[in-house]
Amino acid sequence: MNADLPRKPHRVGRVVVSSLTVLGVVAGAALISACSQQSDNQTAQQQQQQAATDDQARKDADEKAWAEAVRTDTVAGFNAYLEKFSAGAHVGEALQRIATLNDQARKDADEKAWNDAVRANTVAAMNSYILNFAAGAHVGEARARITALNEQARKDADEKAWADAVRTGTTAAFNTYLQNYGSGAHAAEARQRVAALDEKARKDADEKAWGDAVRAGTAAAFNTYLQSYGSGAHAAEARQRMAALESQGRREVPVVDIQATCQAAAGVMVSLLGGSTGDQDVKGCLDSEQKARDQIVKDLSTYGPVDKVRCMRTNVYLPSYVEWLTCLEMERDVRKMNIGQTPATGVYTLPKVRPALNW
Repeated sequence: MNADLPRKPHRVGRVVVSSLTVLGVVAGAALISACSQQSDNQTAQQQQQQAATDDQARKDADEKAWAEAVRTDTVAGFNAYLEKFSAGAHVGEALQRIATLNDQARKDADEKAWNDAVRANTVAAMNSYILNFAAGAHVGEARARITALNEQARKDADEKAWADAVRTGTTAAFNTYLQNYGSGAHAAEARQRVAALDEKARKDADEKAWGDAVRAGTAAAFNTYLQSYGSGAHAAEARQRMAALESQGRREVPVVDIQATCQAAAGVMVSLLGGSTGDQDVKGCLDSEQKARDQIVKDLSTYGPVDKVRCMRTNVYLPSYVEWLTCLEMERDVRKMNIGQTPATGVYTLPKVRPALNW
């Protein structure tokens, strides 16, 4: 039966089957394509949703970090925000806050340093402030204070030096003040005090020298006073006393013929040494004798009465003022040694040509 069936329908059937297969494949592909498109759309939506979620999370983290930085309100806090959110919503504001905080910190440090300097109130403290804050708010005032402090220190030193000078009260002390403070507040008074002290010292020395001269009571002592105080308070009286003593001495000192004494002395020298008598020898002798007499007259008050009688003898052979002076000075010096005084030395030098000795 099967063999008798015609083949054509069989081919048709295969064709039909094939068509159906193709249609199924196409339908499936379409279905698959539709499903795939639906899946892609879902993925895109999910990605968009995730992106929106991530962006919101980032924004939330940004806001949270910013709120924390604002809460601390420190340079470190804002720098921490910038490190985490260099492109955050508040970068500009963070930078501005940092600048503001740094400027405030600088101002605070400036004020603190200035207050410390004012509290110390020394030149060193003011200089330290200027060194650390060369462009600080108080540099001008610091320089003004340094000038004022230096001026005050100079005044204080001036006053202390003056007080020391007044307390000492000597010419040397006032001169020391003037050396250090020649333009000081008390310079004029110091010069006045120096002048007054010098004048007082001169007067005191004048009075002492006069007292010494009066105590000695000799022409030599008054002459010594006049040599030191020729314009002193007692100069006129010293001259009067010296003249009176010399006048008295001239009256008391006997007059001898020194011409005869010198001629005889020169003859003795010729007989002893040979040669001839020269006018120069006689002249030298006369000069020595006159000087000896002047010295005796000048110091007559210093010789004792007994010594005058013993030494100034006119009744000997060829009396000599030189011999008298030698005798008088020896007696006087021996007496001084006996009472513990230093004998006078160098009062008179014996002449080279002496008259004959009276022994």
